[in-house]
Amino acid sequence: MGLMDNIKKAQEMAQQAAQGGANTANPSAGDVEYANLAMKLNQNGLPGNATINSITESGEGSDPVNKAYDIGISVELENGQSYDATVHQYLTQDAVNAYQPGGKFQVKADPDDTSKVMLFGQA
Repeated sequence: MGLMDNIKKAQEMAQQAAQGGANTANPSAGDVEYANLAMKLNQNGLPGNATINSITESGEGSDPVNKAYDIGISVELENGQSYDATVHQYLTQDAVNAYQPGGKFQVKADPDDTSKVMLFGQA
């Protein structure tokens, strides 16, 4: 699941919340925060690459198809900054296979708090 998928999910959650239909679950505060971060990083994120060190299902997520995972990564931003971080990201079960230790991905980090990172696309 890439950054564009994250943005699409964020837009769908916002649309569902606005419609407020009887069969529509309202997004949690965590889902809204996640959606806002995805949009911010798409527009202003600091680019770089990351190597996956670990992946663990977090048990969170409002969508039974897209579950939340905590992904331990080593980040190398294009500005030369290197550090370890944990990414909390929604993935489908099929996508989990691509996010295994040793995998390399492009990332974008929040310029205001570089510990907030989102993975998108393999590097």
